[in-house]
Amino acid sequence: MLAQVGAFDRFVGIPYADKGRGDAVDCWGLVCRVFLELRGIALPSYAEAYATAEDARAIARLVAGELEPWQPVAPGAEQPLDCVLMKEGGLPRHIGVVTQPGLVLHVQRGGTSLIERYRSGPLRFRMVGFYRLRAA
Repeated sequence: MLAQVGAFDRFVGIPYADKGRGDAVDCWGLVCRVFLELRGIALPSYAEAYATAEDARAIARLVAGELEPWQPVAPGAEQPLDCVLMKEGGLPRHIGVVTQPGLVLHVQRGGTSLIERYRSGPLRFRMVGFYRLRAA
């Protein structure tokens, strides 16, 4: 069952925190929170696998090594609750959740979570790919 677009509204405005997995989150913490609250799926935290979200290479290595549970989705076939892998600093290390095709929920350092367009605007240049959790 896919999430309704309005179901994502409650995740907008959550503050960023390095390694955040609670009231404030980093990008993966936001994904974990969305999957737990909307699908009842507890994703691994990975917070212990890196010292800080600022360690770009460590995060990129972690992402590359943990893609097995995720199935690539062809551009244009993405749907709500698919994840969007994006480049940050030239490396694939940022993630968000599709709320509807063309829109992604994500959070970045120094801000709060928001829903943005990814087919136009600055995010379109950062896109790496879409991924769907195999267990979902």
